[in-house]
Amino acid sequence: MTIYLKEYQTFESVTEMDGHIRSHLTEHYYNLNDTDRRVLSFLAQYACKYPGAAHLKVKTVTQVINKSDSTVRRSLRKLESLRIIERISTIRRVAKGYGANILVILPYVDQSEMISREVSQTLLISSTEEHFTEKETDYSLSSKKELLHNTYFKDTADNSLHKNSNTFYQQFKSTIFSMLGKDQRTVSQLYGVYRSLTHRVINCFPQYKDFYENVGYQALSISLHASKKKKIHNLAGYYAGIFEKICQRDLFEFYEELEE
Repeated sequence: MTIYLKEYQTFESVTEMDGHIRSHLTEHYYNLNDTDRRVLSFLAQYACKYPGAAHLKVKTVTQVINKSDSTVRRSLRKLESLRIIERISTIRRVAKGYGANILVILPYVDQSEMISREVSQTLLISSTEEHFTEKETDYSLSSKKELLHNTYFKDTADNSLHKNSNTFYQQFKSTIFSMLGKDQRTVSQLYGVYRSLTHRVINCFPQYKDFYENVGYQALSISLHASKKKKIHNLAGYYAGIFEKICQRDLFEFYEELEE
């Protein structure tokens, strides 16, 4: 039974998944060797029933592409470092070895758009700040009302992420589904933004993972509630702006807690 893979599905269809894979391959043409491409291609073949998600043992991959265990693991690490896939360890392990990982093909995020967003980061934050200080909005981060409101979202995020055994991606997806309906495209887009914002720092400092997941969930909740109140033309950009504002607000407190 692989029905649980539906919870990790990142695309609405195989066609959409193939399009994102082509974009990944084009973006990283010079970073990937033939083995990396074969591993990704094999993963895609196994990720068709629930597009983007597969449950595979490394041994299975090595047998099919005729490469050593260490070579396949190296390719998987590279694909993960390039944000093409994500490996999710299963709780259960077999004797004398690791159980199969859930391997998730991530949505392609246009790097030129991300670079453009980073270059104009100050403008984005200023624009978001200006938007939040408008009198008619109920989501002003600078107002006392909004600070109380965001404390509620922070508590909700803490409870949702720590009391539930589901992965962050599952929580992320189910929250969007509950508020916007089964909109996998929005899930892929917003989760791709979250991964782009946090992947490197979490890889370098895994002890910060819970902090960034809480921030990501708060930003998601605020963004989705805001989208219910008014038309947001660029939900991904709005989400990124909220994420950065919450980081600015909470990071100092987080470092103080680490030092205690």
